[in-house]
Amino acid sequence: MTPNSPIEYWNGLATAADDGHLLLDPAAARQCDQACSEYLSNLQTNQNAARKLGDVRGMGTFDSGIALARRFSQKAVGGPNNLVDVLQSHIDVVTAMQAVFRKFFVAAEDIDQQNATSIGQNGPR
Repeated sequence: MTPNSPIEYWNGLATAADDGHLLLDPAAARQCDQACSEYLSNLQTNQNAARKLGDVRGMGTFDSGIALARRFSQKAVGGPNNLVDVLQSHIDVVTAMQAVFRKFFVAAEDIDQQNATSIGQNGPR
């Protein structure tokens, strides 16, 4: 079955990681996680800036100027395929990507912690 959206694709990879069918070096996963964090910050900054564009003014008092201002406002916020929503869809995908990458180094940290606890309780073998 082919995923219908990027979110479904990354959710499928998350499932594959959970099932042990997808492997990634924890160090590489950390780098990918960091890249996702930086990209998310950039996307969120741009999304916040786009929200400020939701009330365009200064196009004059003629009907055409008012209509043009409304059109520009809706391209930023609230209209079909507006920038705020498009950026949110990118944020959602990158968040799903980041969840997959985190599985690899969080799992490695958990195993390390379990091993350390076992050694602490039972001594080295």
